[in-house]
Amino acid sequence: MNLLNFLSYDSSNPVLFNSGFFIWFFFIFIVFYSLASKFRLPKVFVIIVFSYYFYYRASGWFIALLFLTTFFDYVLAGLIYSSNTKYLKKIFLLFSLLINIGLLVYFKYANFFVNLYGDLSGSDILLLNIVVPFGISFYTFQKLGYVLDVYKDTVKPYSSFAEFTAFVSFFPVIGAGPILRARNFIPQLQEIPETGNFEISRAVFLISAGLIKKGIISDYIGVNFVDRIFENPSLYTGFENLSAVYAYAIQIYCDFSGYSDIAIGIALLMGFKIPDNFNSPYKAKGISDFWKRWHISLSLWFRDYLFLPVAYKILRILKNKKFLGVKPENWSYYFSTFVTMTLCGFWHGANLTFIFWGIYHAIGLSFERVFNSVFKFKSYFLSKSLNWFFTLHFILLGWLFFRAESFDKAIEILKIITGSLNYAGIGEIISGYKEVYIIILAGYLLHFIPKKVEDLYRNFLLKLPLIAKVAFLVLVIWLIIQVKTSQIQPFIYFSF
Repeated sequence: MNLLNFLSYDSSNPVLFNSGFFIWFFFIFIVFYSLASKFRLPKVFVIIVFSYYFYYRASGWFIALLFLTTFFDYVLAGLIYSSNTKYLKKIFLLFSLLINIGLLVYFKYANFFVNLYGDLSGSDILLLNIVVPFGISFYTFQKLGYVLDVYKDTVKPYSSFAEFTAFVSFFPVIGAGPILRARNFIPQLQEIPETGNFEISRAVFLISAGLIKKGIISDYIGVNFVDRIFENPSLYTGFENLSAVYAYAIQIYCDFSGYSDIAIGIALLMGFKIPDNFNSPYKAKGISDFWKRWHISLSLWFRDYLFLPVAYKILRILKNKKFLGVKPENWSYYFSTFVTMTLCGFWHGANLTFIFWGIYHAIGLSFERVFNSVFKFKSYFLSKSLNWFFTLHFILLGWLFFRAESFDKAIEILKIITGSLNYAGIGEIISGYKEVYIIILAGYLLHFIPKKVEDLYRNFLLKLPLIAKVAFLVLVIWLIIQVKTSQIQPFIYFSF
């Protein structure tokens, strides 16, 4: 490998867990980390150096923005904690919010508002030439969560700027999460990492599972099926369009949960325990249950820092009195759900389809609350089965709008699905896309596999000697190389 290429930033060659570059990067990192891991400051220094190099390779000189915002939030958290008055605390919190939310709005949403203004005014306005910094949505929420925790007195500010820097820039998660909490991560920096047979086995399980999800399932069905149909839906039948919706559901799950699995596995090899980010979301038996299983770290972040504060505020305004005959706790739930899910949709991107997707889920969650309070099924099995079936297809319809390039394109796909389902040609379509349908089916089967089978796989890895674990991981990587698409595909959530 050319040393100059290894050290330089190349916007056309992003840093990916499933790339050859990352294998070299992590091998070199683990050598230095092993030497430094028993010493607190050297360990933190190695993490910072490699994390910032990783970030530079991913986003170039936006590395300066990462450092400056980390520094500002570190200082502001300290000022919030040391302030004697509530007024000063609010001022410093406001500074942090303005810096973080302001940058996020500028980089991700400036062109959205410029375009919206142009549409409303009928003017021709040139869009700004803006490049979105790698991982800004994720590391911004990590820093904001820390500052808000200090403001609420749930944590004390950490004295070590180096440890806070390592927390913000931690390379396994900076690209697409999971979103870390300082109170859970920084104490682990202060301990000697423990990486025994159990941790290594679980790491190999997670990394291999993540690579298979991403490299074999997600990339293959994305490139060979989903992308083609969503780009030109009118060229395909109703059944193909419907199949693409089911395919995208498993694609985005395997892509995003695959990234999380790899990130958690890599962190585990370093001695860090990061909570799971997914828990078989398509097994959910309710929309609220889905959000307890999908992108768990983001769901918890919105719950703790947006939903609950808004809900408590509404309760205080209503003062336990009914409004229009509706109980205050219900108004509190509906309003805070609407605000939270709308902003959750907008967080994913500056597109009306994302905003609609968020509002769609807000309506679904609110309707579910009303429905469950009114209707009670006598049969527990019937209730579970119906809830699961409805939830899955509610989620699938939402993914259609989430994936579509525009609202019009989503409506077009819906019209094709409902208007031209040609059952006579289904056999030929499946035969023509035989490999794609096999992989889609395999993806769903793996998702719905009983937990006992997963445990057997984990126990099998646990009993293997270290050299066999390494050989198994190499075998998985080799298999992915054999079936991968012509070009390595970036993770879907990198664009969010």
